[in-house]
Amino acid sequence: ESIPMKSLSCYNDYNSQMTCTWMEHSEAHALVGMILYQRDNIIMENKEMLCKRQTEKDLYETPDSYVHWVCRNTTNNFGIGVDDIYSFKPNKMLQAELNVDLFQNVQTLPPQNLSVSLMRSGDFLLTWKAADGSQGLGNALEYEVTYRREWESWEKAASLLLSNTTHCHLSREDLVPGSSYVARVRARPGLASGFSGQYSEWSTEVLWETHEGGLQPRNLRCLFNGADRLTCSWEVKKAIITSVLFGLFFRATPASAEEECSPVHENALPHVPYVVQSCEIRVSNSSSESQYHVSVRTKTEEKLIEAYKNIKVLPPVNVSVTVTENQEYELRWIKHTLQYDFIKQRYQVEYWKNNQYEKVSLRQCRSPGFLFAGQMGQTVPLTSII
Repeated sequence: ESIPMKSLSCYNDYNSQMTCTWMEHSEAHALVGMILYQRDNIIMENKEMLCKRQTEKDLYETPDSYVHWVCRNTTNNFGIGVDDIYSFKPNKMLQAELNVDLFQNVQTLPPQNLSVSLMRSGDFLLTWKAADGSQGLGNALEYEVTYRREWESWEKAASLLLSNTTHCHLSREDLVPGSSYVARVRARPGLASGFSGQYSEWSTEVLWETHEGGLQPRNLRCLFNGADRLTCSWEVKKAIITSVLFGLFFRATPASAEEECSPVHENALPHVPYVVQSCEIRVSNSSSESQYHVSVRTKTEEKLIEAYKNIKVLPPVNVSVTVTENQEYELRWIKHTLQYDFIKQRYQVEYWKNNQYEKVSLRQCRSPGFLFAGQMGQTVPLTSII
């Protein structure tokens, strides 16, 4: 019920005057004005009532968003059995018309019973049936099947157009291993049916899982922007990228040298143990170089370590302690022989009383011998450095 009709209230003096009040939304009034008509069941002729906008002085309270009206009319038809009927009409003609050809404006119900099954080959088969009430079109329906990984948006879904069939074969080569997929299907009249129209709503969705594909990089794909860049992306397991680096390598022509793309960008995928890596290849001459060969493989990492700066000498051997005539202790050992005699060795000597390692004494020397004063019952480890 409209606001004018809901707010309409009328009364009469049972002599000659009829009075009505009503209101309309101010935004609606600015676009189209409403006219109030009155008739009775005796004369059956609509008469326009004379209406006047009520001011704030006429009202106890006036919501700012509404326009209030008071309307009057005169009549001499009063009595038992006389009914007054009121109606509103806009002051503008508001209507739309259309001639509808039923067979050229068909929208079928969505396909039903969409299901997926695994084939012996490892491929997947989607099957469905036409909705009840659509069988009259026979095999003249066209179908659109879209499928995507569960975490992707439908805007990035793959799409297949099919005619005269209620099944769709999805090759495992076109699916990413170790992924959760979702598919849906919709229908419309085919050209051969003699009908036309638009697609139905989408069917209910069906989900399935593909088998794991091991550690190999997966879902390698490349897109050219039509100007100067070829963007390639692929997916690798999160668990291995901390130990293995992957690179994108390409050839612009079969005869050209292989190049490595850089830098490689990385984005984690939600809810799956994979990351997406990508790299942009700059295309300098797309007219003569339009057949690129790309590959993703592990990179060989190298680190230069200079041997002469990273020597760790084997520990001295035959460590012995003797007491000298001056009641000192002489510590002697045999050094480890290096390949080159000109490399000098230095030594570090630590000594402490047995079981008192917190009171260690440290000395350094350049020859394989050392004198120190102290008491017997001490432990002496020995290291050698360059």
